[in-house]
Amino acid sequence: MKKYLFPQLDLSIVMAILALMLLSTITIWSASGFSESVITNHLIRCVISLACIVIMSAIPAKQYRRFSPYLYLVTVSLLVAVVFAGDSTNGSQRWLSIAGFRFQPSELVKLAIPMMVAWFIQRDGERPTGARICYALLLTAIPTGLIFVQPDLDGAIFGVIYMLFVLYFAGMSWKIIGGFVGLIATLIPLLWFFVIETYQKKRILQFLNPESDPLGAGYQIIQSHIAIGSGGITGKGWANATQSALGFIPESHTDFIFSSYAEEWGFVGCVLLLSLYLFITLRTLWISCHCHHAFGRLVCGSLALSFFLYAFINTGMVSGLLPVMGSPLPFFSYGGTAMITQGICFGIIMSLCRAPSRFA
Repeated sequence: MKKYLFPQLDLSIVMAILALMLLSTITIWSASGFSESVITNHLIRCVISLACIVIMSAIPAKQYRRFSPYLYLVTVSLLVAVVFAGDSTNGSQRWLSIAGFRFQPSELVKLAIPMMVAWFIQRDGERPTGARICYALLLTAIPTGLIFVQPDLDGAIFGVIYMLFVLYFAGMSWKIIGGFVGLIATLIPLLWFFVIETYQKKRILQFLNPESDPLGAGYQIIQSHIAIGSGGITGKGWANATQSALGFIPESHTDFIFSSYAEEWGFVGCVLLLSLYLFITLRTLWISCHCHHAFGRLVCGSLALSFFLYAFINTGMVSGLLPVMGSPLPFFSYGGTAMITQGICFGIIMSLCRAPSRFA
């Protein structure tokens, strides 16, 4: 048993994550107006995230498969607790305070849904059948429904996407995938009129034409465009940004931190940052392909695509390629729950993939 307690780290991924944290630290330091409290909290969260990677990678992979249903039940229970006793922020009830620690239980869905669906799908080792896909949909509908009523439509959509990633790696038929796409396309008008909230409609409309309300709904994305464009090829240099320093970019060190980074480091810096995200994603997919158990392949593959999805959506929304969504930039944006959850995710990835015999 002692051999299982030794961390199974992929050094190339760890070094890339450290590079992301270093870049995020200097960007948050300047974007926050050199706030000591902000940078101290960020560094503490980085250390905790790295500790999670080390600790979670040392846990035997078979334990993750065994406890997947329990993690799912705990996540659902916490989401139910949010509905009845959650803290409200900006009109949304998404946070839970336990023993003075405030966190967002919906972040656990990033792990609970992929691991639970993978646990269910891999039991017989066959490709997902129609019945199994229906069961996977039911397992996903419970936590995503609880997230939807917070209200958090973005989080609910992400939950469904996590499930689809697992089913894709499990070999779901392209005919079924096409059916899902067709069903979503058919439901878009119904979603627009009966599901999507007014503020969410404004996000979509501002994405299509941000100049229609430059001082209101379109203000944030217009200022983000100005910051990214003013960075030019090589950027203005560290601590020389004006858009974030003068407060033109709301949430300049959280959801819109990429705008602050692009203004300081320009196109060259953005290529470096995006290359780090691409490397981590491809490296994770590569080691997941060499995993000797279906559960490990399904979980690691889905977590790799989820990591890439968050990076793609965040950079896409601040650059005007996608509507504004509540998607932090992994290992980069200022925030505790998301940073720690990503550390846990990569610790699990390394446990599942770096030691093939751990499922024995």
